[in-house]
Amino acid sequence: MAKKILWGTGVGAVAIFLVTFAWHMTPIAETGITSLPHEEVLGPAMKLAISQPGWYLFPGMDVNKQSDPAEQKRYQAAFTKGPTGLLIYHPGGEEFSFRKLLATQFLFSVGSALVISCLLAMAAGALPGFGQRVAFICVVALFGAFTTDLPYWNWYGFPLSYTIAHLAGIVLTWAVAGCAVAAVVKPTKPAA
Repeated sequence: MAKKILWGTGVGAVAIFLVTFAWHMTPIAETGITSLPHEEVLGPAMKLAISQPGWYLFPGMDVNKQSDPAEQKRYQAAFTKGPTGLLIYHPGGEEFSFRKLLATQFLFSVGSALVISCLLAMAAGALPGFGQRVAFICVVALFGAFTTDLPYWNWYGFPLSYTIAHLAGIVLTWAVAGCAVAAVVKPTKPAA
């Protein structure tokens, strides 16, 4: 079964990488994402105000005072007044390397394909049919998307259009990758 897992990892990683690459070439992948308006004004102001890279949530709450009723009241008032949001921020000064990002993404594809190949190998005896194995992989992928994408929409205000488009991309990616992995990682036939 180890050989099937390795083959499943290989074909799965290539399928994941190619489908996600193709998906990101479509406008659907950018649904809900917009450019920062007035970037020429906001960019220098952010560089002046924010020196460290990070994930910034605003309005902010002093984590050392989260249980303080006065801090909770201040936060609720600031949240109600607005603006609210999150900012993933890098002050800049680093070179953009598309090749490095693609290589890293491929490693993520390998890791994902390895995990799903192992899970499928563990469940292969209970999933004798090709369609059953593909469906199993899709359900596992949806589980992962539901535990990440939906909470990001709920708690951080990710646009619903982005969330739906991203879920569609997950389903498409894993349906194709599921076919590739399920073709290789299948139950071992009993010896005659």
